[in-house]
Amino acid sequence: MSRIAIIGGGLSGLVAAYWAEEAGLEVSVLEATGGFGGNTKTARLDTIPLELGEEFFDDTPSTLYHLCTQLGLDTQALPSHRCIVRKGGQDWVLPQGLDLFSGYGLHQITEMPFSRGAKWRLSTERFVGPTLVKDELAGTFLRRRLGAEVWEVLEPYLSAVLGGPAEEVSVPTALSRLLQLERQGGLLAGSRQITHHGRFHLETGMGSLIEALCSHLLQKARLLPHHEAWALTRDSRGWQVHVPGGMLEADAVIVALPAPQAARLLRPTAPQMTTLLNHFPYQHSAKVYLLYRSGEPNAEANEYFFARGEGHACTSLQVICPSAEAWMAKVRFAGETARSADGELSRLAQLEVAKHLQTQALPQAAWVFRQPHSRPHFTQGHDRRVADLEGALVHAPGLFLTGSYLAGPGLAHLVEHSHKTTRHALDFLALASP
Repeated sequence: MSRIAIIGGGLSGLVAAYWAEEAGLEVSVLEATGGFGGNTKTARLDTIPLELGEEFFDDTPSTLYHLCTQLGLDTQALPSHRCIVRKGGQDWVLPQGLDLFSGYGLHQITEMPFSRGAKWRLSTERFVGPTLVKDELAGTFLRRRLGAEVWEVLEPYLSAVLGGPAEEVSVPTALSRLLQLERQGGLLAGSRQITHHGRFHLETGMGSLIEALCSHLLQKARLLPHHEAWALTRDSRGWQVHVPGGMLEADAVIVALPAPQAARLLRPTAPQMTTLLNHFPYQHSAKVYLLYRSGEPNAEANEYFFARGEGHACTSLQVICPSAEAWMAKVRFAGETARSADGELSRLAQLEVAKHLQTQALPQAAWVFRQPHSRPHFTQGHDRRVADLEGALVHAPGLFLTGSYLAGPGLAHLVEHSHKTTRHALDFLALASP
């Protein structure tokens, strides 16, 4: 039986272990911390899930959706709420369920109160031809298609969702679906053909997926918490994973770590690969949940997105109304602000709530979740960086990499990439077997 070691017990590592075990391999999952799941975790306040990481997933690619079904998890359509961009003292209500990654609802921006010039620009969008630039930036692309006025309203929303400045994002990597719509006659015309929202969540939180995977793997694989991989070496017998106090041997290794951690792991034996991994940029992120009593103030379930440079510490503020007795504010931070201490983030979140909801009420409780270097930033040149890394992996047979920095935005793409990586590992082991 072939042995495979998976380094990293986050979502990408656990789903790789799931498919490797299903294929009949001897699987070991090494996790440096005491718990599995990485950034995909759910805290719970009574029956209310508080998501630390991503809160939903798309049905395309469909691998994650089908995996939830296989694990017996109840997937539900993501409920829509009003999304409002606050810019220049004006509230811009975005189309219900707008999704710039798929194009869903994009055609409805023609109903927003833009100027006559901007509306004329939108009416002629179908006549704008594709560009010859292969790696166009999101800001350039959407200004070219929809006009500068529309982009200035969409930018705060897109930046908050991506966890970093949308202006710097590569369209082929992060918004590839919009490129397809452009080639099919324009964004607005293509958007009208998309009738299915295609976003799902788990009622008990995305952490339920981690719990289901761990429960499945505990019966058939080795889950090794508190096993930090220090280095990887390779000889004629295969790979060796060096951990404190020992060594684990494997025929193949999947490194399912964020790029900075993978770089540190590979530095002793693969300095060229370490250099390539360090070229993938990351952003810090944090969430603060604040619990208020009902009526302090009478808040509506909306999510607000804030333009940069207008005095906002956070990127978005969502009001959640889980019961008649209480409501919550979820405040998201990105960049260097997200590195602040817990107390400072809680203070900033309360200031944002007081300013934007015009209340002096104090929260009954606060929860702060910080995730340094948690959000890959898909900037221009991303595809070239991935190609360079894949070229370097050719010289390390049996070593495979997966993670969100390679997969693109969203949990669905992360799981799909992990699935493909596992298949590549299985193909390698099948060819290497005597």
